[in-house]
Amino acid sequence: MSGDVITLSELEVYLAEFLDTGIFDDYCVNGIQVEGSEEIRRIVTGVSASYRLFEAAADRNADAVLVHHGLFWKNSPHPMALRGFLRQRLKFLLDRNINLLGYHLPLDAHPVLGNNALIAKAINLQEIEFIPVENKGAFTGAIGKFAKPLAWEETVAVINQAMGVSGLSFAFGNREIQSVYVLSGGGGGYFSEALRLKADLLITGELNEDTVRAAEESGLALYAAGHYNSEKWGVRALGQHLAEKFNIQVEFVDIPNPV
Repeated sequence: MSGDVITLSELEVYLAEFLDTGIFDDYCVNGIQVEGSEEIRRIVTGVSASYRLFEAAADRNADAVLVHHGLFWKNSPHPMALRGFLRQRLKFLLDRNINLLGYHLPLDAHPVLGNNALIAKAINLQEIEFIPVENKGAFTGAIGKFAKPLAWEETVAVINQAMGVSGLSFAFGNREIQSVYVLSGGGGGYFSEALRLKADLLITGELNEDTVRAAEESGLALYAAGHYNSEKWGVRALGQHLAEKFNIQVEFVDIPNPV
């Protein structure tokens, strides 16, 4: 392997081992989703596959796009049909020989470069532990503590500054915040995990409607940054890691999405 080129095969093998993809029962393929050029000099990273992201990759002469949310999902209404926007996206990649790699749950759960780990670190949680979510195997959340209990207004200010957004917040529980459970993306559906762990606050990307009332009745405070904003962390950090390790060009392309 030369210093400024990595092959697609080498990249796939390295990431499978580094992210331990084999332990996840995921909703999608973790690894190569669309095969293109075998030699990779430039990678564009992004949160979610989209035509805009693929255009940005082509503009930058990228050989590969690496995302958290890829093209193909088991729970898609029509996972075996190639029509409409999905056909257009795939055709764009194939016409330009651009690879697409996707890593979903492995990039939520990684203890160093995962979304949950990086959010917990960014808000300066202490004594961080990683807890498998029930019935999800290695879909791992992070729980930790602030160095001292914080008033609600201070808690929200700390998180907003770290996340770079003004998140949706609910001060249920009427108490200071110390123990915090972080589960990025659609983690609001697993609020019972935060309750089980006796957290004061759940930080996630998006909330289910029924979660809000259940959390209110249970005394669990909530903070939602938006699914996209809570899941920039892992794929961006993974790109930086690959750039440093293999001396290839990697650029994170931010396509803002408040949802």
